[in-house]
Amino acid sequence: MDKRFEKEELLSCIKEKAKELWEKDGCKSGRDFDYWLQAEKIVKGQMKKKL
Repeated sequence: MDKRFEKEELLSCIKEKAKELWEKDGCKSGRDFDYWLQAEKIVKGQMKKKL
């Protein structure tokens, strides 16, 4: 698989998860980076479980 595709797919998954977390938290502003980091941790953890 193309590394560029893998990276784009990973970023897309993180973006979706961050949005989900933001919405669950009441769409609060000013915490974008916190949601991103939390989403990144969740998505990468899920990926490790699949391997």
